[in-house]
Amino acid sequence: MANTHVVLNDVVKKYGARNVLSRVSLEIEEGQFVALLGPSGCGKTTMLSAIAGLVPIEEGRISIGGNVVSSASFTLPPEERKIGMVFQDFALWPHLTVFDNIAFGLRVRKMNKAAIAKRVEEVLEQVALPGYEKLFPHQLSGGQKQRVAIARALAPGPALMLMDEPLSSLDAGLREQMRWELRRITQEAQITTIYVTHDQTEALSMADHIVLMHNGVVEQQGAPEPMYKRPHTAFTATFLGAANLLSGRVIRRTAGRVAISCHGVTMEGTEEQDLGDEVTLVIRPQDMVMTDCDEARGLPVIVRQRAYHGAQWQYRLELATDGSGQMLECWSPVEWATGSQITLQYDVERCLAVARKTS
Repeated sequence: MANTHVVLNDVVKKYGARNVLSRVSLEIEEGQFVALLGPSGCGKTTMLSAIAGLVPIEEGRISIGGNVVSSASFTLPPEERKIGMVFQDFALWPHLTVFDNIAFGLRVRKMNKAAIAKRVEEVLEQVALPGYEKLFPHQLSGGQKQRVAIARALAPGPALMLMDEPLSSLDAGLREQMRWELRRITQEAQITTIYVTHDQTEALSMADHIVLMHNGVVEQQGAPEPMYKRPHTAFTATFLGAANLLSGRVIRRTAGRVAISCHGVTMEGTEEQDLGDEVTLVIRPQDMVMTDCDEARGLPVIVRQRAYHGAQWQYRLELATDGSGQMLECWSPVEWATGSQITLQYDVERCLAVARKTS
C-alpha cells in the first residue's frame, strides 16, 4: 500500500469575506501525479500556494510527509518544506547560463563544486538536455526553457514537486510533446507531483488522480477514466469534455437503469434515481450515432450547423420533439446537409443520469 504524502484536513482560505477554499480535505499518495483541475477562480492555485507555504490558511491543517506544515496558527516557510516549484513563466534568470540557473539552489545549500557539477549533469540527463550547460535562456526554445526550469526544481532532490500551469505559455504542438516529457520525468524521478491546470486534456492524459475544483470546494476526485465515464454532476461531465445535457424526470426504474421523460420522449439511462427525481442526462457526442433510419430508441433531430474537421464533421443538431430549441452536438465521418431530418441513436450504457442541482 502506498504511503500518504500530502494531507489537507478541512482547509479554509479567505480573501476578505470570500472563502476561496471552503473546508477542503484531500489525501495524496507518495509518488502520485495529481492534477488540480478547474476554471479560473475555483481555488486550485490558492490550494497549491497553501501547500507550498506561500499563503497562510485560516482554518484546518496541511501535512507533508506526516509533518504539519500549515495550520491556523503556524506556517512553515516554503524553503523548509522540501518542495520544488515550476511556474508558467519559467522564472529563469536571463543573465545566468543553464548551469548557473540549475546550480543556484545547490549553492544556497552550500554544496561543494564537484557535487554541484555532478548533480547538474544528472538532472540535465533526466530532462534530455545534456550538453546545454553553457547556453543562456535566450538561446533556448520554449520547451527547452521549461525543461531547464524542471531541472532546477529537481536539482535539490525535493520530496514534492508543485507545478502551476507550466505548459500554458507553449504552443499547441510543443504543449503535447511536453506532456509526454513531464510525465516521463516525474515517473523516472519517482516524485510526488501536484499539477495545476485548467486544461482537461492535460489532466486526463497526465494524472494518476484528478481533483476537480469548483467554487472553492472539491466537486469530484478520482482516476481519470472513471471520472470521465461516470461523472457525479453535470459540471464534472462538461468540464472534463464535450457533453450533451438533457433535463428530465424519472418515470420508471429497474436494476441499474432508469426511464426518463425528457423533451417529449422517453429515454433510458444508467444509475439509480428515485421515481419523480429531476435529473440531467449526460451523453457524450462520441456515444451518439447519426442515422436516417427511424429507430425506436433514438431522437429525431434537424441538422442546423456543421463544420468540417478533416476526418470528421462536427454537427449542431436541434431536437425535433417539443419545439424547445434544445441543441445537441455530434461528430460523424458521414456528411449530412444542413436542414436534414435524421435520427440520433445513443448508447444506453453510456447515457448517465445525474441528480439535477437546483441551486
